[in-house]
Amino acid sequence: MPDLKTLDTIIAMVIVLLVLSLIVQSVQSLIKKYLKLKSRSLVDSLSDLFAYVDSQTLVAKAPAELVEKVTEEFKKLGRVSLIRKQPMLDSIAKADLTKILEKVESKTLADEVDKWFDTAMQGFEERYTRHMKSVTIVVSIVVVVLLNANFFQVYHNISTNDVMRNAILQKRDLVQQQLKTQSPEAATQAEALKAELTQLQKYLDEAPGLGIRLLRPAQIADFAGAQGVWKDVPFRNRLSHGIKVIGGFAIMVMLLSAGAPFWQDALESLFGVKNLLRKKSDTENVEDKGGQPRS
Repeated sequence: MPDLKTLDTIIAMVIVLLVLSLIVQSVQSLIKKYLKLKSRSLVDSLSDLFAYVDSQTLVAKAPAELVEKVTEEFKKLGRVSLIRKQPMLDSIAKADLTKILEKVESKTLADEVDKWFDTAMQGFEERYTRHMKSVTIVVSIVVVVLLNANFFQVYHNISTNDVMRNAILQKRDLVQQQLKTQSPEAATQAEALKAELTQLQKYLDEAPGLGIRLLRPAQIADFAGAQGVWKDVPFRNRLSHGIKVIGGFAIMVMLLSAGAPFWQDALESLFGVKNLLRKKSDTENVEDKGGQPRS
């Protein structure tokens, strides 16, 4: 019979990573909406497009002036933020842009922009993807440090504590339900985000002894000043511990950067493997006894 303890440890670790990734995703959605990252990236891409067209001596106006005209036209069409009523361009269709340019400038400009629109939008996607990757890494660092989520410590606690491991495994359905109901749009509301983060943190808190708790400034001060539990501990030992903690943080940040969808797929795959191993084990046990395998 295959030993499923190691597999259960990996599954429990993936559940923890999924919960932390959901927290990162929620904060990331709030930052994206508050800073209008997608809209800003699109505006930058429009500026690049108009600058190129201008270099072809088709337009006399500066790219910034053209961008302002386009955004104002979209504002008239209702493309504005909910709170400040500022122009917001999260997406733009080629047909819509050419129609607006024909209205505010000329058909010649619209035709030239139509030729280079796809190239400019490819640059937009690449720029936006880079921005969001940077935001994900920064948010992951903040979440990992604040929660003191050291990869080595979390894995050690899960692998050595059967009660805690089983408690985490029992949270699988609740975490997946949270993933399905999580809406990026809802994260624009501070209260909705707060409630979501509270619920996700509750999943972590209900796993006894996991070791993920808010990092207090006093802990850092005690470590740096060799006070409290670190009193009389040699500097060499503190340095070794510090390097291990930083390494654990770095690994956790890299794992969280993969994103919640990745860990959701990994969780489904691992449970599929576990079910196959269980069925294989049941079949072998029954065959050894000379009976029929259970259906």
